[in-house]
Amino acid sequence: MAISKKLEIIYHNGQPDGIRSIRRHLSTMTTYIIPRPLLSEAKKLSGINRPGIYYLISENDDNKIAQIYVGQTRNGVSRLDDHNRSKDFWNKAIMFLADNKTFSLDMISGLEAFAISKAIEAKRYEVENTVNPKYEIDEYDLPLIEEVYEEIKFIMATQGYKMENSKATINEADMLHTTRNGVHGLGVYDGEKFEVLEGSEIDMSRKCHSDTIEKQRQTALQNGNIVRNGDKYILNVSVPFTSPSSAGMFVLGGSINGWVEWKGKDGKTLDELFRK
Repeated sequence: MAISKKLEIIYHNGQPDGIRSIRRHLSTMTTYIIPRPLLSEAKKLSGINRPGIYYLISENDDNKIAQIYVGQTRNGVSRLDDHNRSKDFWNKAIMFLADNKTFSLDMISGLEAFAISKAIEAKRYEVENTVNPKYEIDEYDLPLIEEVYEEIKFIMATQGYKMENSKATINEADMLHTTRNGVHGLGVYDGEKFEVLEGSEIDMSRKCHSDTIEKQRQTALQNGNIVRNGDKYILNVSVPFTSPSSAGMFVLGGSINGWVEWKGKDGKTLDELFRK
């Protein structure tokens, strides 16, 4: 039986997309969600100058993380002043701050290194950290770091941000496939969003009929999210789309009806699985 969890949320501006603080029952850690334009206002909150780690994120049009940066702070929100001057990409900060007794300096450094490694492993978004800290996590600290990270992952999920590798959270029976001209694509559909999965082959020999999708493919090729391996092009991150057809065009090029192109393990089309 799943364990119930209680969260207390304060909307400091009285707006659902304004400054929020979140605290899990009995936890010593508080989460602060700070839209970048409200950074100065957030400094007025009590408890906002405690130590912890934070994520700077840039959201795409679907309110999903497109870019992310992970850092540590010993003086809470004040650390964001440097990023406000030097980093342009982010539009929201999510801070996980705890009292000094909970987060020692070693704990903060270990948690930061652990969170960065998890962000890189997820391959869901572009990670802006240019250096993965070489900090060695003490074996006695690791269980606590993992426990805190699980709470961070849970809180992020309540805000619509998934932190795990897409494949790790997908049952193979739910995975969709498309194979055409020797190109094998993998995906998953939740009824609203289609996600092309890491490891999918991409047919770069056929240009998309959609200029937007074609530009997205070329950008992914330039930034290394699509890599050439022999005579094949492989997607090394998972990419979300608003429709199965957009996802199909991204993988196969040309003009695609994703409802008949994507098929389940038993050979049924997506149309048969979801519409009939």
